[in-house]
Amino acid sequence: MRAFWIFVVGTVFALGALGYAAHLLGVQTQWIVIGLVLIGGIAIASGAGLARRRRQTNVAVSADSARGGE
Repeated sequence: MRAFWIFVVGTVFALGALGYAAHLLGVQTQWIVIGLVLIGGIAIASGAGLARRRRQTNVAVSADSARGGE
């Protein structure tokens, strides 16, 4: 779950930079908000999907069990 929150923080920084750049380019505020919400939603959904797939299993395999328990 920690990786997801790192992803969220990175997304927030990226969205802030994109919003500021759009402001400097003279884009209307309503379109900046719409774009940031859209991109933010896609980023959070994909981050949640990536974090869910990264689950690790804690399976211990010893050399004896690999040989059939001889």
